[in-house]
Amino acid sequence: MDRYEIPYRSGAIRKEGGDLPPLAVDRLQWLDADNPPETHVRVSYDEEALDVRFRVFEENPTVRYAQDASPVYEDSCVEFFLQPLPGEDARYLNFEWNAAGALLLQIGEGREARQPVGSGGSLFGVRAQAGLSDPASGRAYWELAFRIPFAFLRQWFPGFRTEPGVRMRGNFYKCGDRTPQPHYLSWQAVSSERPDFHRSDCFGELAFGSRKPTIGE
Repeated sequence: MDRYEIPYRSGAIRKEGGDLPPLAVDRLQWLDADNPPETHVRVSYDEEALDVRFRVFEENPTVRYAQDASPVYEDSCVEFFLQPLPGEDARYLNFEWNAAGALLLQIGEGREARQPVGSGGSLFGVRAQAGLSDPASGRAYWELAFRIPFAFLRQWFPGFRTEPGVRMRGNFYKCGDRTPQPHYLSWQAVSSERPDFHRSDCFGELAFGSRKPTIGE
């Protein structure tokens, strides 16, 4: 299990985030996909929220769904599964976004009997941009950024805290079940013989870092 220390940065959503250390979502499983989309995610936090930014080098992302609560995992999709209180509460949230910013959000202890969470993408300040070009390589990419307010997390997990050193668990994914080249990528490897991102036993550790103003200040 890998461990990632989430940097503290005041006002993270107002900055580009390029100075944050990226996590590679590059563990390819279950399907032999040629050149699956290179995917990175950058995570930080401030006084109010967790800030998550995906960058996906995918030239023509597939988008079928525009409404929240749709099966966006069939599109070009990035996902963040978050377990805020590991060891105390087995439930986790699955944030699943397509390249247009449509959100599928649920909560539960496993794949079965998950409960829809009615909050739409607007609560999380989602920003989705496609058709971007990397100036260094010329490669096309799309980005998706969003914020998870700590007040929202405390509604579902009343004991949730954000002090430095507090540990959560989670995983980051990239998928596209009905894209021209279906693929399944993850930050942490998933121990399953068939596609199944709902394996909280395979989540990595996410710890809140020091609040000393060393990044972006």
